[in-house]
Amino acid sequence: MSYREQSYMESVVTFLQDVVPQAYTGAQLTEEKEKVIWVRFEKADINDTARNPEFMEMHSSTTEPPLCLMIGYADGMQIWNVSLAGEAQELFSVRHGPVRAARILPAPHISPLKTDTFSDKRPLLGVCKSTGSSGASPPYSCADLYSLRTGEMVKSIQFKTPIYDLHCNKHILAISLQEKIAAFDSYTFTKKFFVTSCFPCPGPSLNPIALGSRWLAYAENKLIRCHQSHGGACGDNSQSYTATVINAAKTLKTGLTMVGKVVTQLAGTLPAATPDEEGAPQSTSRRNPNNPGIVTIIDTHSVGEGQVLVSDDSDGDGVVAHFPAHDKPISCMQFNHSGMLLVTADTLGHDFHVFQILTHPWTSSQSAVHHLYTLHRGETEAKVQDMCFSQDSRWVAISTLRGTTHVFPINSYGGAPCARTHMSPRVVNRMSRFQKSAGLEEIEQELNRAAAFGGPTAVAGGGVGGSTCILGGGGALGGRSSPIAGLSSSPSGSPLHARGVIEAYCSRDRASVFVV
Repeated sequence: MSYREQSYMESVVTFLQDVVPQAYTGAQLTEEKEKVIWVRFEKADINDTARNPEFMEMHSSTTEPPLCLMIGYADGMQIWNVSLAGEAQELFSVRHGPVRAARILPAPHISPLKTDTFSDKRPLLGVCKSTGSSGASPPYSCADLYSLRTGEMVKSIQFKTPIYDLHCNKHILAISLQEKIAAFDSYTFTKKFFVTSCFPCPGPSLNPIALGSRWLAYAENKLIRCHQSHGGACGDNSQSYTATVINAAKTLKTGLTMVGKVVTQLAGTLPAATPDEEGAPQSTSRRNPNNPGIVTIIDTHSVGEGQVLVSDDSDGDGVVAHFPAHDKPISCMQFNHSGMLLVTADTLGHDFHVFQILTHPWTSSQSAVHHLYTLHRGETEAKVQDMCFSQDSRWVAISTLRGTTHVFPINSYGGAPCARTHMSPRVVNRMSRFQKSAGLEEIEQELNRAAAFGGPTAVAGGGVGGSTCILGGGGALGGRSSPIAGLSSSPSGSPLHARGVIEAYCSRDRASVFVV
């Protein structure tokens, strides 16, 4: 394009500076400003102009869909539609106290067997506020569903315990509770199934789960041998020398702090701790015989209604995989866009594991979980806040509460990332045995190097270095077969397929390669 438009990031930054002004200088503020608690981009059906043509007028000057920006304040939240040109329009606003979690629910798949009772109200917004529709309920124990089309509340789901997070896809709405998961049907929002065997995590996500297009992964509290899948995190996960020294220093600091408290109590300057406070860590460890770091993946389509229980007595209906992922409690996990890769993190935040899930149609004990990568961050501990795959699953971004984001290159099939896998605009397949044995990678590198220096890439009528050449392999100028008898044809997916036909003639002294 001949003119330069603002990038999405520039548009959003300009919008935030205009709508939510902050103190960028040390000058005294003349009036009180709203404090932003959290900000997130939301990808939902509201960005799809084919599904929602009424939003076309917001960005009629460009073909790019708008961004859906969600801003959480101390007393509520807002949803803004931001176009590429920087124009923003407020779509929704609620001011009834702080919001812990909010998600725009995607429209469910159209099925002749089910009737969408909320079709005239969609798109819907799920919000977990400090005070629900019924003020008598405990804080953050109610999930209210609002219509972005009409602005009214259409459904309220109440619980007895606080809600930690909301997850949704085109089939279910998964609500994360304390050591529990409740799933509701996306058509009627009636309870579909629930899980009560989640392993608690100290934070920041107290009950980490990952919801893909069909599978739901959560941290299991026990490893059941009869349902355990093949693979998982195996091998030595010992810490490095630096991490060991850091942990030893922290342990020494904790010990000195406890000694100081005891001395202060004996001196009478500090009230003695109650027996419950003194024995809290020990009682917790004795009361919790569960195994940390276990992951269970269930199929939300085939799992039955009611409680999902993975035990020695259960038949494991709907369980896709059950495997150990870490030695420590899991703090965060995420599926890629295809749902075949799962990245997990533990409470230490040193290493992140990438698994490939290969399921079996009958039982989870026959499924294979390939441990593709162990991504190392650093030696100091860090709490993982979020993680995400790129659209083509060639990159993984992991953010921590230390204010850092770590980006790792990976391949969806494993193996070491290289220029061939990550410098191409398209995802390339794993290098075949033919490519390795024939040296096609080295040939392409030589051709690219010759083209970069302006050298010839094709010679006709003569050989390189005075050797005799045979073009076309006996007259077959357009053939794909090898000129050497007994060798198979080169695959059509060769990286040199677009460059022409490669013919090679091997003499006793050397091999001459030409491109036709």
